[in-house]
Amino acid sequence: MWLTLHAPAIARSIRPGQYLLVRCADADSADPLLRRPLFVAAAEESLGQIGLLYAPSERGLRWLSRARPGEPIDVLGPFGHGFEVDRRTCTLLLVGQGDALGALLLLAAQSVRRGCAVALLAGAADPALLPPAFLLPDEVEYQSTVGSPLGLLLPPAAPAPAKGKRRPEPPRPAARPELIAWADQVCAALPIEDAATLCDQVRLAKLRWERGFASALLDGPFVCGTGACGVCAAELRVGTRMRCSDGPVFDLRDL
Repeated sequence: MWLTLHAPAIARSIRPGQYLLVRCADADSADPLLRRPLFVAAAEESLGQIGLLYAPSERGLRWLSRARPGEPIDVLGPFGHGFEVDRRTCTLLLVGQGDALGALLLLAAQSVRRGCAVALLAGAADPALLPPAFLLPDEVEYQSTVGSPLGLLLPPAAPAPAKGKRRPEPPRPAARPELIAWADQVCAALPIEDAATLCDQVRLAKLRWERGFASALLDGPFVCGTGACGVCAAELRVGTRMRCSDGPVFDLRDL
C-alpha cells in the first residue's frame, strides 16, 4: 500500500532512515493500543507531502489501509537517526529487505538529486512486497529478487557439467567485490542477522574500510520511540544500544 500524507513540517525535516509512529485505531478506540512504526519513503517539500510504503499484514495496518482521502491521521515523529551520506559520495550502493525498505527509496531519490549514481538491490519473501520500479527515479539502477538481496552480491553459479562427466566444483567466491568496491558508500536496511552477513562481505571485498563507508538500518519492534521500554535493544560492539532512539541506523563496523 502507498499512503500520501499532507505533512509540510515533516516533509521539510525528514531524513532517510527516520520513522513515524502512526496511530492505527478509531478516535474513540484504544484497540489496537500501540502505534505502528512506518518509514518515510518519499518527501516532496514543495507540495508539503510525504509517502509511506507498507504491507497491511496485521490488523493495525489493515485499519490504516482503509483511510479515506481527507481523513486526519494521528502521527508522531520523525524519530531516530537516519542515514548520513558524505557530500563527497558519487556512487551509492543500497541493499534492502523488509519493512524498512521504504527508507531506501527516499535515500535513493535524495541522492539522485545530489548527482549521485545509485544502485538499489531489494529483496522480499513475496514478489508482491517488492517496491515497483516507478517509485524510483529513472536514474537508479534497480535489481530485485525473491529472497535475500545479499544473493545479488554473489556471482552466478557455475554451469553444471555435461551428463556423464564429473569435474571438481571450483570454489565460489563469497562476494562480488566489484559491486562493493564500486561504491563510495554502502547503505543497507536489513534484519540484524543479514546486516552482519553484509558486514562479512564488505570485509572480504575491501582490504580496508573506514567508519562511515557502510551503515545499516536495523529494523525492529519500535514501540516507544525514546528507548524507554527497552524492547528494541541490540548488542553491538560499542555496547547495548536502542534501535528506536540510538539508531535505527548504525555504522556497519559496530555490528
